[in-house]
Amino acid sequence: MPSRRLAVLLGVVVLVGLAGCVALSPSSDDPDPEALFESTFVYSDDLEDVTGEQTIEITGGSETISETLRIYERPYVYDREEVLETTDPEREGHVFVSDPSGAWWYYPERSLVERHEASEPFDDDAVRSDRAEMAEWKRDWYDLEYQGTEEVAGREAHVLGVDLRSEAVKQGVSVLLGDTEYVYALETVEAPDEIDVVEQTIWIDAEYDYPLQERQVFEFGDGERYEMVERFETVSFNGDLDDELFEFEPPENVTVESR
Repeated sequence: MPSRRLAVLLGVVVLVGLAGCVALSPSSDDPDPEALFESTFVYSDDLEDVTGEQTIEITGGSETISETLRIYERPYVYDREEVLETTDPEREGHVFVSDPSGAWWYYPERSLVERHEASEPFDDDAVRSDRAEMAEWKRDWYDLEYQGTEEVAGREAHVLGVDLRSEAVKQGVSVLLGDTEYVYALETVEAPDEIDVVEQTIWIDAEYDYPLQERQVFEFGDGERYEMVERFETVSFNGDLDDELFEFEPPENVTVESR
């Protein structure tokens, strides 16, 4: 059975320079790294829905756990995730469903459904705005590097390197010489404790600004590191998903608890 920390990571499955540092500006033909980073939080306006199979693998120490999920999504409130295969027996058959009214978590091995009822209906525009604010806040703590394009799930994807800074500039001045920007810090602050992703690579769909693959390295207070890779093996967009996919009726003879 996987360790508690690996199991928790699996269950969770979701920039200014330092003093004297050098930030290379992208060529005029490349997408802006900051815009790409934001697009992992706020997708293209042309995106209506997503369907696909996604694999997740988490490695820590000598342990590895993996899963295959079936994903249905309408940004930003409607979501359905079904566990198809897993190496963690406690995750077999799990289902997560959300809509504006709230969310359901179904644990078949425990004959349990947990229900979160939203005090007010979730709103797409409000969630989108919150995600944009989160992108802006997180951007200050990472160095971003555009790394070209690769193919993921048969689609062209922009590759973005995202590395955590131990410190970030709160105030500073910059000088642009040719294609190179030199940033000099006047004041720096340490990255907050809640940021535990120290290294990240994201593959972003070139058409819909949607993350198709992501590699994250987590580091916790004890210095232990875990790597998580999420990847769409198949994916399709704007398939006019049925409303019933985002409805959930608890099976008979299960316990329903509020969360």
